[in-house]
Amino acid sequence: MTSHRTSRAPVEVVTLDTQDERDRLAMIMMQLDMALALAREKRLVKVESYLESALAEARSINKAMLN
Repeated sequence: MTSHRTSRAPVEVVTLDTQDERDRLAMIMMQLDMALALAREKRLVKVESYLESALAEARSINKAMLN
């Protein structure tokens, strides 16, 4: 029997030094979005409102950085 190895892409280590401001902001937005989904699932209305505001602010900053 022949074993077949699949080639995998090399692992990329992400650190503060390898990210720029846009990468960091994208990561924060992703984390806020996941936290918001969890807050909605758990019906945490006050937390949901806070996270929506934070996500809107992050999106506004992201838009400003793109322009």
